[in-house]
Amino acid sequence: MSRTIVIAAICLLSTMHCVRHSLDHHAADANVLTERYAASRFREWHIRATATGRDCAALVIDAHILLDESMIEAMHYGAGSYDTLKGGLKQFMLDHDFRGIVYKDVSGRVWTYDDIKQREIDGEVVCR
Repeated sequence: MSRTIVIAAICLLSTMHCVRHSLDHHAADANVLTERYAASRFREWHIRATATGRDCAALVIDAHILLDESMIEAMHYGAGSYDTLKGGLKQFMLDHDFRGIVYKDVSGRVWTYDDIKQREIDGEVVCR
């Protein structure tokens, strides 16, 4: 009986460590992305990246300017002068195991890409 409890406790603790590591990984990647934009020609846009969602694998890009569809598409796919990251934010998302990307502008407008639902980001909790 006590052996079963010990095995169950070890399994639970190792699972918690894996989840915590994953959360830390996504938050750290988002912080790196924020720093990259702060050092780029887009620094005046005050772009901030955060990890959020039920598993911290939703990448939120918050820009302190008004955005439109063409700007979002260009950032997402890395088109033209918006190619701050090789392959755009979509490639960053894939390289860092995010499920999807949410773009927000100063007006509060929201665009979602890939495996992100609007209801998931309502009342979001930022992962650290």
